[in-house]
Amino acid sequence: MIDPMADLGGSANASNETDSKEVFDPILLNSNLQRIDKIRSLMGIISGCVAGIFGLTGISGLVCFVILHFFVLVSIAAFKMNFQLKAHTRQSWLSYLTANLQQSALSFMLFWTLFYGVVYLY
Repeated sequence: MIDPMADLGGSANASNETDSKEVFDPILLNSNLQRIDKIRSLMGIISGCVAGIFGLTGISGLVCFVILHFFVLVSIAAFKMNFQLKAHTRQSWLSYLTANLQQSALSFMLFWTLFYGVVYLY
């Protein structure tokens, strides 16, 4: 028996509508988002270490974080996704660049102060 909600009746409009629909796998989508989140967390830690070792303070440390954050995310989009963001994450560019920004910033601040204190205060 054919499911009437699947619209497999063979009408002419059905073939045009099904061609325009995208098919995606939610498991692969979740896997892609988890990998990107891991890279973002690691990027926050590494950029905090870099800013602390270089002795950046104040706004210069924040600028270091923002530049490295956007550089890493654009690099992922360029080399791994070929700038086809919708096909891999189904996110807009704004949500892709700002997702988990607070989590990355907190990791950055933790390691920034830790490495600055270790290198310059002790």
